[in-house]
Amino acid sequence: MGIEEAKRIIMDHFAGAARRFGFNELYGYIYGVLFLAREPMSLGEIAEATGYSLSHVSTALKFMERIGLVVRIKKPGDKRAYYKATKLLKDWRQAAYYNKIMEDIQQTRANLERALRELEGEESEEAELIRESIRFAIHRNDLAERILRFLIEHEDEEVLERLMDCLEAPEKR
Repeated sequence: MGIEEAKRIIMDHFAGAARRFGFNELYGYIYGVLFLAREPMSLGEIAEATGYSLSHVSTALKFMERIGLVVRIKKPGDKRAYYKATKLLKDWRQAAYYNKIMEDIQQTRANLERALRELEGEESEEAELIRESIRFAIHRNDLAERILRFLIEHEDEEVLERLMDCLEAPEKR
């Protein structure tokens, strides 16, 4: 029972991660099955392991392949396609989490700039206070965008190394 329970925990974890990132939980179950597989699996094997229909699994695999979560493999003498997980969890973040945050950052900037334009010509004390608040928010939004771009453009190891350097350097605090 220990092995099956461990597999269930892993699959449930990836299904939950898929939901948190705005994906269908099927993507997580498929990823979990392939993550645990020793060898690439066929569409039928994946459908059987997840309990989903061939058509649902096929559609999900096409999307997952497009964003780099799975790789399709052809075996010599076999017409079927086989799949394996890329094991790059960074791709989950970039494909979903980081992109959603970037969209929010860009939308926030557009709305802040639009609000600032609305204040053009307004000379009251209230208008100036609002302008200051908006400029502060734009500055913070720009910082968030710079940080997110750094996370997207650099490998996890480099990001961790730079963060550790910052945390360990007391004079930079």
